[in-house]
Amino acid sequence: MFKTRVLTALVLVPLFLGALFLLPEKGWGLFCAVVMAAAASEWRRIAGMTGRLAVFFPMATSLAFIGVVFFPLPLWVLLGIFSAAGVFWLGVVPCWLARKWLLQRAGHLNIFIGWALLLPAGLAMLHLRGDGWLLLAIMMVAWVADTFAYFSGCLFGRHKLAPAISPGKTWEGAAGALLAVGAYVWFLPKPFAFFPGSFLATDPLTQKMVWLAGGVLLMVVSVFGDLLESLFKRQAGIKDSGHLLPGHGGVLDRIDSLLAILPVAAALYLAHDLFFVVPFGK
Repeated sequence: MFKTRVLTALVLVPLFLGALFLLPEKGWGLFCAVVMAAAASEWRRIAGMTGRLAVFFPMATSLAFIGVVFFPLPLWVLLGIFSAAGVFWLGVVPCWLARKWLLQRAGHLNIFIGWALLLPAGLAMLHLRGDGWLLLAIMMVAWVADTFAYFSGCLFGRHKLAPAISPGKTWEGAAGALLAVGAYVWFLPKPFAFFPGSFLATDPLTQKMVWLAGGVLLMVVSVFGDLLESLFKRQAGIKDSGHLLPGHGGVLDRIDSLLAILPVAAALYLAHDLFFVVPFGK
């Protein structure tokens, strides 16, 4: 299993980095559309969609996303979508996890729940890309958190974080992830090179503190994303969302944390651009 995971990663990482840094804007958009289509296809299984609904959902998701690639949304619309996603992840999801609401009881609302999970994250992948480095830096928060949560949990895990949802996750693992993310963001070189013209860019200590606070917030949100997918899979009686990625499960298994992190990061970044950027020369 470990060898299979490594081999799959050796294929996926260069593929993703090549798409991120080498594809033109529309090519990157279509790459993201393929990822969202695969995730939407797996959502059908988790949500228990059948018949025409199971055909409609991934098709509509793909078409909607491709439409946005070629006809970009205004910034104020994006800010509204990302802000609503932030409210969902920081407000609705903690209640969902605490009450363990059954996804299968939502009926056709599963369509909108799926879109609430997938579309904001996909749009964030488009908006945050830039030259690639900002998006990669943000996505690294999820990967650093996942990696160090796993090893910290294996070494020190004693107290279960959410035993009824994901028995393998521990508070010690979460603490290890928090420390690792804090170190990652603190030592990230020149973070506010991502924010030219920002009033924050004039003060190195402010840069570090803002990035540290943002990293901690995103790490917490990543835990919500991970736990929510675990809850959905447990309710559906499945171990993995799919089998597309040997050794890793499905696409949703790999991007569950990113579904939460990306729209929240995009909301913060876009709000910063719209309200806090100081024009050069002033």
